[in-house]
Amino acid sequence: MSRLAPAESGDTIAAISTPIGEGGIGIVRVTGPEAIAIVDRVFHSGSGQPLSESDSHRLHLGQIRVAGRNLDEALVSVMRAPHTYTREDVVEINCHGGIVAVRAILDALLSEGARLAERGEFTKRAFLNGRLSLDQAKAVLDIVRAKTPLGLEAAVDRLGGRFSQAIAELRHSLAAILADLEVQIDFPDVDAEPEAVAGRVTDLGAHVAELLARAEGGRIVREGLTVAIVGRPNVGKSTLLNALLAEARAIVTPIPGTTRDTIEEETSIGGVPVRLIDTAGLREPRDPVEAEGVLKTEAAVDRADLVLLVLDSSEPMSDEDRILLDRPWETPYLCVLSKSDLPRQLEPLSEETAQLSVAAIDGVGIAELRTRLSDLLLGGKLPVRGSVLLLDHWERDLLRRVKAGLDAASTALSAGQTPDIVGEELRATYQTAGELQGIDVAESILDAVFSRFCVGK
Repeated sequence: MSRLAPAESGDTIAAISTPIGEGGIGIVRVTGPEAIAIVDRVFHSGSGQPLSESDSHRLHLGQIRVAGRNLDEALVSVMRAPHTYTREDVVEINCHGGIVAVRAILDALLSEGARLAERGEFTKRAFLNGRLSLDQAKAVLDIVRAKTPLGLEAAVDRLGGRFSQAIAELRHSLAAILADLEVQIDFPDVDAEPEAVAGRVTDLGAHVAELLARAEGGRIVREGLTVAIVGRPNVGKSTLLNALLAEARAIVTPIPGTTRDTIEEETSIGGVPVRLIDTAGLREPRDPVEAEGVLKTEAAVDRADLVLLVLDSSEPMSDEDRILLDRPWETPYLCVLSKSDLPRQLEPLSEETAQLSVAAIDGVGIAELRTRLSDLLLGGKLPVRGSVLLLDHWERDLLRRVKAGLDAASTALSAGQTPDIVGEELRATYQTAGELQGIDVAESILDAVFSRFCVGK
């Protein structure tokens, strides 16, 4: 079956769809078979026309009224099934954006028989009712959570169904190969060309490998990368963080050890979200608080994709600097020579050491540093629109299983195995690819997907 089940009949849900707080507008969304009737009981149109008599996709101005008391003036839109987001009747109440008003309207709808929507339930209904594929439903969340313009573009591309179409074409090709193998099984006397089948399986494997490569780019765009800024106290780590963020996020003073905890902020480099971690100075701790800061610094280094090792170029190299330079870093690192606007006293570093001079307080060298970060983190290959797939861990795992199944079938063909053995490998692969489309997917997986959404989406 292509879906677990249609949305429950007779169940009408409602939720606030705009962020909680003051704003120019607040939206309360209702969907389900009784959506129009429920809103009709609390909405009084200025024209006097009931919503039940309204044409689809029309706006109505009027009052939300409960027990003879006006709660708010509102614009109410009526959208009739199946031409709606959920393929059910949908009503959206656009009221003033104060939290008291929108909550009062939601309470009124719940008292008239609507049920409070669960997280992501509107989009889940769109999936269950065939309005969106599972891939497109996930794209909705990617759009909401996009951290960079590139992430938004990739999410919009996904919403357009590009990945779903690629998987549908893959399954179509697999079905055609399986049909040919069935002919060979049922009619063994028919002349067969195993080389042709092997070539088709190999081509599909190459296509899936390309999708996996694009998924890795998508992982970076979605999850981002982490850069830890480390060094001994008072070398300019916090100043460097502020310069990369273009804002005064961290406290900067001449007093060594100002930063006693990690400070984490995000920026965008080459369209990729990058988490910058300003850390406490690395040295032998002198008190329990500093010891805790050093432990957090080490933890930040462990999860970083790149380390910026900051050295003060205006001072001679200290023993603490030397210990850090000689440390066997397991993470790639770049030496940032800070305070280059002051006379240099730091001894020259080895030419083999990746290094860059900056005067962060004046912004000198920061643009070049961002370019170097991009080169080091992304290998100089910036993701571009159309080159990434925003797949989550579960989808990437399924795609790897599809590739493994195709490889196994290719190996079986090369070894001269019988068509039924090859067919078993491809049938399992066909089913795995179906899970990527949301076909026969476990309900627990769906619950996990849609629980990440906000209520009202």
